[in-house]
Amino acid sequence: MNRQSIIIAIIAIFAIFDVSAKKKKEFPRAEIKVEYSYPHKKLKIDAKAYDDEYTMLLLANSRYSKFFSPRTEYLDSLDSTPSGKALSDKMMSEGVKKAIETGDHSHVPTKNGSMYVFKSAGDSTVTVYDSAGMLEQGYYSEPLAEMNWVIGDSSKMVLNYECVIAETDYHGRHWTVWFTPDIPVQDGPWKLCGLPGLILEAKENTGQHQFIATGIESSNQEIMPIYLPKKYDKMKRKDMLRGRRQYLTNGISMVNTILSNTPSGEKIEIKNEVNNAPDLHVDFLETDYHE
Repeated sequence: MNRQSIIIAIIAIFAIFDVSAKKKKEFPRAEIKVEYSYPHKKLKIDAKAYDDEYTMLLLANSRYSKFFSPRTEYLDSLDSTPSGKALSDKMMSEGVKKAIETGDHSHVPTKNGSMYVFKSAGDSTVTVYDSAGMLEQGYYSEPLAEMNWVIGDSSKMVLNYECVIAETDYHGRHWTVWFTPDIPVQDGPWKLCGLPGLILEAKENTGQHQFIATGIESSNQEIMPIYLPKKYDKMKRKDMLRGRRQYLTNGISMVNTILSNTPSGEKIEIKNEVNNAPDLHVDFLETDYHE
């Protein structure tokens, strides 16, 4: 082989490696996509409760799943690139301007919570990303829970699927769920899983949290990892919950502390009108962090 042939061969080899390096990384693909409505009670930073409801999605196959808010993921995806961040800032500026002018806050780009739940049957773990306080974001991994389900005799139809009742106690709450053996995916909303079929409805006994399936379809969608993983600090589950609770019950004082130290020296204060009987009975999906 002459020198020119050798050079051409080397260039070809590097071209092959370059194409391979640029090849899009493949992520697990879902077999099913389930849309859930998530009506729940939520605390504001004045420790008063309000009703909230938004859509959550479950992308799942037999080995892996992701539970998240599509709206939150969209806004997180914008913040992950310079061009997306510019668009996000523009949306925020225009939304706030419209809210001030008309009182309509619907155009302000607001996330539906910050929770992402990834379950992996392969290594029997669940990984959760969520807020952990005023400006903190955290994540933790723990063994995929062996929930001690008690399956009952009652049944009902949900989205034209015959579902069976089951109950369990988990991290401070008692859950009643309805699952369908007709869809043999042992998964469900949030961390709930481990039954011989897909969970389509779930409600804890105080009525503060429930998940209701509103749509099911086959899917080949990629189960993408979280955007901007570096903004999340590794934490312990209960510490994350305590940090969020601290913010919600003392948030106005915390915000006022920040506002009182503005670069201009201007004193700004939000009036704290926490009443004498705040809604402290309203709590997160898990309540065992009080222990």
